[in-house]
Amino acid sequence: MAARGAETRSLPAKVSPVPPRPSLSPSAAAVLESAAAYADRLALARSWMEPSLVMSSTESNFNHKIGGIPCVAATSRYTAPVHIDVGGTIYTSSLETLTKHPDSRLARMFNGSIPIVLDTLKQHYFIDRDGKSFRHILNFLRTNTLPVSEEFKELDLLLEEARFYDIPPLVKMLESLKKERHRKKQSSNCHSNSNDNHYDDRRTTNYDDKNNDIGFECLALNVSPDLGERITISGERSVVEEVFPEISQALMDARSGVAWNTDSKHVIRFPLNGYCKLNSLQTITRLLNNGFKIMASNGGGVEGQQFSEYLFVRKHFPI
Repeated sequence: MAARGAETRSLPAKVSPVPPRPSLSPSAAAVLESAAAYADRLALARSWMEPSLVMSSTESNFNHKIGGIPCVAATSRYTAPVHIDVGGTIYTSSLETLTKHPDSRLARMFNGSIPIVLDTLKQHYFIDRDGKSFRHILNFLRTNTLPVSEEFKELDLLLEEARFYDIPPLVKMLESLKKERHRKKQSSNCHSNSNDNHYDDRRTTNYDDKNNDIGFECLALNVSPDLGERITISGERSVVEEVFPEISQALMDARSGVAWNTDSKHVIRFPLNGYCKLNSLQTITRLLNNGFKIMASNGGGVEGQQFSEYLFVRKHFPI
């Protein structure tokens, strides 16, 4: 028996001998080797799937943005798409665009003030107007500009549509564009058909059959120093109104019983500077800018009653 307090030592555990590895047949060994190779390839593939091993965080975010889903904006009754059938042409816009000018007829169609036809089958609103021109109406509402080329040939039709939809800024823009084109056309015609201020006999007589309709428009201007300066004009009423549109209302209000109204188409010695604040130089300048040329001039009178007269002519090319 061991003495008290003596150190106790544990006996080492009995270790079982490692059993010998069984020998494998050649076919089993090949299967085991193939399974090990597959496990290695699977581990390598899993390592490739780790983003930190194949790309930086910046590249990862970039690929995430490319492959992401677009963020859908919140819609409202003004931004939701509206489908419109205009004369058989389908357009898509929004209430915000269509009601941009609240007082226009188009805006009142889509704010409930004016009834509008709804095709319940297709859920399209229908407007029985020119479908091709409506494209330019929408572009103006979207951009406040009118991107039409110089060769655009349907200006009159577009102006008519703008008046129907009652969009004053677009109507004003189209009217200005129409006047500018007319002015350029008159200036071009006069420049190409005359190299100086005179038309010789050959130009007035040697017309072929195609030019028989070409004529002249004439205006006579009388300038007198009476009462400062008195300016009167005579000519065809429509031509006078074209060059001096500010007197159109005066001519319309005084079509009967007035000395300068000889008939419904002509006006004689209309007191021009009494209705528009132009002096003689400004009047002559405006006539020249509208394609007229001075064909003849004359002056006379006695002291205190002198006058000067000018004959302005331009060629007229019927459309």
